[in-house]
Amino acid sequence: MSRLTLSVPLFLFLFTVGWCETVARDSSARVYERTSSKSFGTITTSVSGSVLRATIKNPPINIYDNKLSIDLYSLVNSLKNQTDIKVVILASANPDFWIAHYDIHLLNAQDPPPPPVNATEVGARLLSTADIIATLPVIFIAEIDARVTGAGNEIALRFDIRYAGPGARLSQFEVGFNILPGAGGLQYLVKLIGRARALEYILSGRSVDAETAAAIGWVNQAFSSPGQLRQEVNALAHRIASFSGLALAAIKQRINASSNPSAQSIADDNSVFVELNSLPVAQTAEARYLELSENQRGNAFELAVPANLEELNK
Repeated sequence: MSRLTLSVPLFLFLFTVGWCETVARDSSARVYERTSSKSFGTITTSVSGSVLRATIKNPPINIYDNKLSIDLYSLVNSLKNQTDIKVVILASANPDFWIAHYDIHLLNAQDPPPPPVNATEVGARLLSTADIIATLPVIFIAEIDARVTGAGNEIALRFDIRYAGPGARLSQFEVGFNILPGAGGLQYLVKLIGRARALEYILSGRSVDAETAAAIGWVNQAFSSPGQLRQEVNALAHRIASFSGLALAAIKQRINASSNPSAQSIADDNSVFVELNSLPVAQTAEARYLELSENQRGNAFELAVPANLEELNK
Protein backbone atom coordinates (compact mmCIF):
# COMPACT_ATOMS: atom_id res chain seq x y z
CA MET A 1 0.00 0.00 0.00
CA SER A 2 1.38 3.40 -0.91
CA ARG A 3 2.06 5.88 1.86
CA LEU A 4 -0.64 8.56 2.29
CA THR A 5 0.74 12.09 2.52
CA LEU A 6 -1.55 14.82 3.83
CA SER A 7 -1.21 18.38 2.59
CA VAL A 8 -0.84 21.03 5.28
CA PRO A 9 -4.31 22.56 4.66
CA LEU A 10 -5.98 19.13 4.83
CA PHE A 11 -3.99 18.15 7.92
CA LEU A 12 -5.04 21.33 9.71
CA PHE A 13 -8.64 20.83 8.58
CA LEU A 14 -8.74 17.26 9.94
CA PHE A 15 -6.88 18.26 13.09
CA THR A 16 -9.53 20.90 13.80
CA VAL A 17 -12.38 18.46 13.26
CA GLY A 18 -10.62 15.81 15.34
CA TRP A 19 -9.99 18.26 18.16
CA CYS A 20 -13.65 19.22 18.17
CA GLU A 21 -14.60 15.55 18.57
CA THR A 22 -12.69 15.43 21.87
CA VAL A 23 -14.61 18.31 23.40
CA ALA A 24 -17.20 17.26 25.97
CA ARG A 25 -20.76 17.61 24.72
CA ASP A 26 -23.43 19.39 26.70
CA SER A 27 -26.78 17.95 25.58
CA SER A 28 -28.63 20.79 27.28
CA ALA A 29 -26.93 23.48 25.16
CA ARG A 30 -27.34 22.48 21.54
CA VAL A 31 -26.96 25.83 19.85
CA TYR A 32 -28.18 24.57 16.46
CA GLU A 33 -31.68 23.67 17.64
CA ARG A 34 -34.45 26.04 16.55
CA THR A 35 -38.06 26.60 17.61
CA SER A 36 -40.68 29.02 16.33
CA SER A 37 -39.73 31.37 19.18
CA LYS A 38 -36.04 31.47 18.25
CA SER A 39 -34.97 34.69 16.52
CA PHE A 40 -37.61 35.41 13.82
CA GLY A 41 -38.94 31.85 13.93
CA THR A 42 -38.68 31.21 10.18
CA ILE A 43 -36.77 27.94 10.74
CA THR A 44 -37.55 25.08 13.10
CA THR A 45 -35.48 21.96 13.62
CA SER A 46 -35.65 18.38 14.82
CA VAL A 47 -32.71 16.10 15.55
CA SER A 48 -32.45 12.36 15.00
CA GLY A 49 -29.06 10.98 15.91
CA SER A 50 -26.48 12.97 13.95
CA VAL A 51 -29.06 14.28 11.44
CA LEU A 52 -30.68 17.68 11.80
CA ARG A 53 -33.85 18.39 9.81
CA ALA A 54 -34.53 22.11 9.36
CA THR A 55 -37.86 23.35 8.00
CA ILE A 56 -38.47 26.80 6.54
CA LYS A 57 -41.73 28.59 7.25
CA ASN A 58 -41.70 32.25 6.25
CA PRO A 59 -45.23 33.09 5.01
CA PRO A 60 -46.57 33.74 2.55
CA ILE A 61 -43.94 32.47 0.09
CA ASN A 62 -40.76 31.63 2.03
CA ILE A 63 -39.16 34.71 0.55
CA TYR A 64 -35.47 35.27 1.23
CA ASP A 65 -35.94 38.48 3.21
CA ASN A 66 -34.14 39.99 6.18
CA LYS A 67 -35.84 37.60 8.62
CA LEU A 68 -35.00 34.41 6.76
CA SER A 69 -31.49 35.65 5.97
CA ILE A 70 -30.78 36.14 9.68
CA ASP A 71 -32.31 32.83 10.73
CA LEU A 72 -30.62 30.73 8.03
CA TYR A 73 -27.23 32.35 8.63
CA SER A 74 -27.63 31.83 12.38
CA LEU A 75 -28.45 28.15 11.86
CA VAL A 76 -25.56 27.28 9.55
CA ASN A 77 -23.12 29.36 11.58
CA SER A 78 -24.14 27.49 14.74
CA LEU A 79 -22.94 24.25 13.13
CA LYS A 80 -19.31 25.37 13.22
CA ASN A 81 -16.99 23.82 15.81
CA GLN A 82 -19.33 20.96 16.70
CA THR A 83 -19.44 17.29 15.73
CA ASP A 84 -22.88 16.22 16.98
CA ILE A 85 -24.49 16.98 13.62
CA LYS A 86 -23.00 15.37 10.52
CA VAL A 87 -25.89 15.89 8.08
CA VAL A 88 -28.42 18.70 7.67
CA ILE A 89 -31.66 18.41 5.67
CA LEU A 90 -33.41 21.62 4.60
CA ALA A 91 -37.08 21.30 3.70
CA SER A 92 -40.08 23.63 3.45
CA ALA A 93 -43.39 23.74 5.28
CA ASN A 94 -44.89 25.62 2.30
CA PRO A 95 -46.21 23.29 -0.43
CA ASP A 96 -45.75 25.97 -3.11
CA PHE A 97 -42.34 27.45 -2.29
CA TRP A 98 -39.03 26.02 -0.99
CA ILE A 99 -37.30 29.42 -1.00
CA ALA A 100 -39.16 31.65 -3.41
CA HIS A 101 -36.52 34.26 -4.28
CA TYR A 102 -34.75 37.33 -2.93
CA ASP A 103 -36.98 40.02 -1.46
CA ILE A 104 -37.37 42.47 -4.38
CA HIS A 105 -37.62 45.37 -1.94
CA LEU A 106 -33.96 44.75 -1.10
CA LEU A 107 -33.07 45.50 -4.72
CA ASN A 108 -35.40 48.34 -5.55
CA ALA A 109 -34.21 51.82 -4.61
CA GLN A 110 -37.67 53.35 -5.00
CA ASP A 111 -39.40 50.89 -2.67
CA PRO A 112 -36.83 49.65 -0.13
CA PRO A 113 -37.66 47.69 3.01
CA PRO A 114 -38.37 49.83 6.08
CA PRO A 115 -35.63 50.54 8.63
CA PRO A 116 -33.77 49.03 10.35
CA VAL A 117 -33.35 46.53 7.50
CA ASN A 118 -30.07 47.14 5.67
CA ALA A 119 -30.09 45.78 2.12
CA THR A 120 -26.30 45.67 1.91
CA GLU A 121 -26.09 43.57 5.06
CA VAL A 122 -28.72 41.13 3.78
CA GLY A 123 -26.77 40.71 0.55
CA ALA A 124 -23.53 40.08 2.40
CA ARG A 125 -25.31 37.60 4.66
CA LEU A 126 -26.58 35.67 1.62
CA LEU A 127 -23.05 35.28 0.28
CA SER A 128 -21.71 34.25 3.69
CA THR A 129 -24.51 31.73 4.26
CA ALA A 130 -23.96 30.15 0.85
CA ASP A 131 -20.22 29.91 1.46
CA ILE A 132 -20.70 28.24 4.84
CA ILE A 133 -23.07 25.66 3.36
CA ALA A 134 -20.62 24.88 0.56
CA THR A 135 -17.51 24.59 2.74
CA LEU A 136 -18.53 23.54 6.27
CA PRO A 137 -17.52 19.94 7.17
CA VAL A 138 -21.21 19.03 7.45
CA ILE A 139 -23.19 17.41 4.63
CA PHE A 140 -26.16 19.51 3.46
CA ILE A 141 -29.10 17.90 1.65
CA ALA A 142 -31.83 20.00 0.02
CA GLU A 143 -35.27 18.35 0.06
CA ILE A 144 -37.11 20.30 -2.64
CA ASP A 145 -40.76 19.75 -3.49
CA ALA A 146 -41.85 23.26 -4.46
CA ARG A 147 -40.79 26.35 -6.41
CA VAL A 148 -37.29 27.70 -5.95
CA THR A 149 -35.80 30.49 -8.00
CA GLY A 150 -33.33 33.35 -7.92
CA ALA A 151 -31.43 33.52 -4.64
CA GLY A 152 -33.37 30.49 -3.41
CA ASN A 153 -31.91 28.38 -6.18
CA GLU A 154 -28.48 29.88 -5.58
CA ILE A 155 -28.67 28.60 -2.00
CA ALA A 156 -29.88 25.17 -3.18
CA LEU A 157 -26.96 24.93 -5.61
CA ARG A 158 -24.51 25.26 -2.71
CA PHE A 159 -25.96 22.16 -1.05
CA ASP A 160 -23.95 18.98 -1.36
CA ILE A 161 -26.94 16.92 -2.51
CA ARG A 162 -30.32 17.94 -3.92
CA TYR A 163 -33.32 15.57 -4.04
CA ALA A 164 -36.53 16.77 -5.70
CA GLY A 165 -40.19 15.81 -5.53
CA PRO A 166 -43.06 16.18 -8.02
CA GLY A 167 -43.75 19.78 -6.98
CA ALA A 168 -40.22 21.01 -7.60
CA ARG A 169 -39.70 23.83 -10.11
CA LEU A 170 -36.18 25.26 -10.24
CA SER A 171 -35.02 28.36 -12.08
CA GLN A 172 -32.75 31.40 -12.22
CA PHE A 173 -35.13 34.16 -13.24
CA GLU A 174 -32.85 37.20 -12.96
CA VAL A 175 -32.86 37.88 -16.71
CA GLY A 176 -36.48 39.01 -16.35
CA PHE A 177 -35.21 41.86 -14.17
CA ASN A 178 -32.42 42.64 -16.66
CA ILE A 179 -29.75 41.44 -14.23
CA LEU A 180 -27.85 38.18 -13.69
CA PRO A 181 -27.46 35.68 -10.82
CA GLY A 182 -25.06 37.33 -8.41
CA ALA A 183 -24.62 34.85 -5.54
CA GLY A 184 -23.04 31.90 -7.31
CA GLY A 185 -25.97 30.57 -9.32
CA LEU A 186 -24.35 31.27 -12.68
CA GLN A 187 -21.03 29.65 -11.76
CA TYR A 188 -22.53 26.59 -10.07
CA LEU A 189 -24.98 25.88 -12.88
CA VAL A 190 -22.16 25.91 -15.43
CA LYS A 191 -20.32 23.35 -13.29
CA LEU A 192 -23.40 21.18 -12.79
CA ILE A 193 -25.19 21.18 -16.13
CA GLY A 194 -22.58 22.50 -18.57
CA ARG A 195 -22.14 25.72 -20.52
CA ALA A 196 -24.85 25.22 -23.15
CA ARG A 197 -27.59 24.24 -20.72
CA ALA A 198 -26.59 26.97 -18.26
CA LEU A 199 -26.93 29.49 -21.06
CA GLU A 200 -30.29 28.02 -22.09
CA TYR A 201 -31.85 28.27 -18.64
CA ILE A 202 -30.23 31.48 -17.40
CA LEU A 203 -30.83 33.39 -20.65
CA SER A 204 -34.47 32.26 -20.88
CA GLY A 205 -35.29 32.26 -17.16
CA ARG A 206 -37.27 29.06 -17.75
CA SER A 207 -37.86 26.56 -14.96
CA VAL A 208 -37.19 22.83 -14.89
CA ASP A 209 -39.29 20.16 -13.22
CA ALA A 210 -37.80 17.47 -11.01
CA GLU A 211 -37.37 14.83 -13.70
CA THR A 212 -35.70 17.24 -16.13
CA ALA A 213 -33.50 18.62 -13.36
CA ALA A 214 -32.35 15.11 -12.46
CA ALA A 215 -31.71 14.21 -16.10
CA ILE A 216 -29.40 17.17 -16.66
CA GLY A 217 -27.69 17.20 -13.26
CA TRP A 218 -29.39 20.18 -11.60
CA VAL A 219 -30.54 17.80 -8.84
CA ASN A 220 -29.34 14.32 -7.92
CA GLN A 221 -32.62 12.42 -8.10
CA ALA A 222 -36.33 12.98 -8.67
CA PHE A 223 -39.12 11.16 -6.84
CA SER A 224 -42.75 10.64 -7.75
CA SER A 225 -44.36 11.55 -4.41
CA PRO A 226 -43.63 13.79 -1.44
CA GLY A 227 -43.67 10.74 0.83
CA GLN A 228 -41.07 8.91 -1.22
CA LEU A 229 -38.93 12.05 -1.38
CA ARG A 230 -38.87 12.44 2.39
CA GLN A 231 -38.27 8.71 2.93
CA GLU A 232 -35.33 8.63 0.54
CA VAL A 233 -33.81 11.84 1.93
CA ASN A 234 -34.02 10.49 5.48
CA ALA A 235 -32.51 7.16 4.45
CA LEU A 236 -29.61 8.81 2.66
CA ALA A 237 -28.98 11.27 5.51
CA HIS A 238 -28.84 8.53 8.16
CA ARG A 239 -26.64 6.30 6.02
CA ILE A 240 -24.15 9.15 5.50
CA ALA A 241 -24.30 10.04 9.21
CA SER A 242 -23.38 6.46 10.14
CA PHE A 243 -19.85 7.02 8.85
CA SER A 244 -16.92 8.83 10.42
CA GLY A 245 -17.24 12.59 10.58
CA LEU A 246 -13.54 12.86 9.79
CA ALA A 247 -14.01 10.90 6.57
CA LEU A 248 -17.10 12.87 5.55
CA ALA A 249 -15.31 16.16 6.13
CA ALA A 250 -12.23 15.11 4.18
CA ILE A 251 -14.27 13.79 1.25
CA LYS A 252 -16.29 16.99 1.01
CA GLN A 253 -13.19 19.16 1.20
CA ARG A 254 -11.31 17.26 -1.50
CA ILE A 255 -14.30 17.14 -3.86
CA ASN A 256 -14.79 20.87 -3.32
CA ALA A 257 -11.15 21.47 -4.22
CA SER A 258 -11.62 19.85 -7.62
CA SER A 259 -15.12 21.05 -8.48
CA ASN A 260 -16.28 24.29 -6.85
CA PRO A 261 -16.13 27.62 -8.71
CA SER A 262 -13.53 30.07 -7.49
CA ALA A 263 -14.46 32.69 -4.94
CA GLN A 264 -13.16 35.33 -7.34
CA SER A 265 -15.54 34.23 -10.12
CA ILE A 266 -18.51 34.54 -7.78
CA ALA A 267 -17.28 37.92 -6.53
CA ASP A 268 -16.95 39.10 -10.14
CA ASP A 269 -20.52 37.96 -10.88
CA ASN A 270 -21.73 39.85 -7.82
CA SER A 271 -20.00 43.02 -8.99
CA VAL A 272 -21.73 42.80 -12.37
CA PHE A 273 -25.03 42.07 -10.60
CA VAL A 274 -24.71 45.23 -8.49
CA GLU A 275 -23.85 47.29 -11.55
CA LEU A 276 -26.76 46.00 -13.62
CA ASN A 277 -29.19 46.37 -10.74
CA SER A 278 -28.41 50.07 -10.49
CA LEU A 279 -29.67 50.70 -14.04
CA PRO A 280 -33.17 52.14 -14.65
CA VAL A 281 -34.20 49.12 -16.73
CA ALA A 282 -33.67 46.83 -13.73
CA GLN A 283 -35.32 49.18 -11.24
CA THR A 284 -38.37 49.51 -13.48
CA ALA A 285 -38.74 45.73 -13.85
CA GLU A 286 -38.47 45.27 -10.08
CA ALA A 287 -41.15 47.87 -9.43
CA ARG A 288 -43.36 46.12 -11.99
CA TYR A 289 -42.82 42.79 -10.23
CA LEU A 290 -43.86 44.24 -6.88
CA GLU A 291 -46.99 45.62 -8.53
CA LEU A 292 -47.98 42.43 -10.37
CA SER A 293 -47.24 40.16 -7.41
CA GLU A 294 -49.20 42.44 -5.06
CA ASN A 295 -46.07 42.92 -3.00
CA GLN A 296 -44.90 39.29 -3.21
CA ARG A 297 -48.05 37.82 -1.71
CA GLY A 298 -48.04 34.52 -3.56
CA ASN A 299 -50.88 35.48 -5.90
CA ALA A 300 -51.63 33.94 -9.29
CA PHE A 301 -48.91 35.99 -10.96
CA GLU A 302 -46.23 34.79 -8.57
CA LEU A 303 -47.39 31.18 -8.79
CA ALA A 304 -46.87 31.42 -12.57
CA VAL A 305 -43.29 32.75 -12.31
CA PRO A 306 -41.02 32.37 -14.25
CA ALA A 307 -43.26 31.60 -17.24
CA ASN A 308 -44.65 35.16 -17.18
CA LEU A 309 -41.37 37.10 -16.80
CA GLU A 310 -41.93 38.94 -20.06
CA GLU A 311 -44.67 40.91 -18.31
CA LEU A 312 -42.00 42.78 -16.36
CA ASN A 313 -40.68 44.60 -19.40
CA LYS A 314 -43.95 45.60 -21.09
